[in-house]
Amino acid sequence: MQIYLFLIACYLGFVASFRTSSAPLRSSFSRLYANTGQSYQASLPSPLIDAQGNVIESAEAIAGLVEGQRVALYFGASWCKDCTNLEFMLAQYRSALADSNQPIQLIYVPCDQSQEDQLSQMQKLGLEVGVPLGETADALKQQYGVWPDVDIERFGGISREIAIEGTETIVAVKGSEGEEVATERVEIMGKVEDTRDEYGRRSGIPSFVVLDNTGAEFCFLNAERDSISVLADWPLDDPQNIW
Repeated sequence: MQIYLFLIACYLGFVASFRTSSAPLRSSFSRLYANTGQSYQASLPSPLIDAQGNVIESAEAIAGLVEGQRVALYFGASWCKDCTNLEFMLAQYRSALADSNQPIQLIYVPCDQSQEDQLSQMQKLGLEVGVPLGETADALKQQYGVWPDVDIERFGGISREIAIEGTETIVAVKGSEGEEVATERVEIMGKVEDTRDEYGRRSGIPSFVVLDNTGAEFCFLNAERDSISVLADWPLDDPQNIW
């Protein structure tokens, strides 16, 4: 009987010791996850909203949206015919990547006419996260040089006439009077070539800006020019591209 009571006492002591020692471990994991979420939050545009228009404030919620994903800003609009043509295949593309363990998270940068249009478009496309229409979206348009022709009056820019010759895409750049305008060609991350006009604009919509896992631009995908085929240039397996 004494041996039996001794064994029970040893067992209870072990359990109490394990619980005590595991508490700091659980706490460490919680702090680590919180710090990771805060790092993601600081690296992404702010504020972010969901498809119902609610601001996503929790760092943990943001981490849950992007961790393990390839992340890109998607510049589009519900009224844009070229966007609609691309989006017809975009859902299938995202689904196929998810099935092959290469999920992508698109952050919608709206060029819509109203918040109602934006949210409706996000829900239609199954996009979980975006930025609010207005100041935040406008700042991103100017930062990355992407806005539609309808915004040229606000932001400046040169309307682009795009023509296909053989296997090459030719972009004819003309000023308001039809004269040729000098453009600047710069290289980003050694991945893609980027053409900006004197106003800093490099394309209209649709377009994608892929972000590396620090929130910096990784590559630019000009879907206005190349449509859905441009997604083949997304370097999905590059570790810098995985959050």
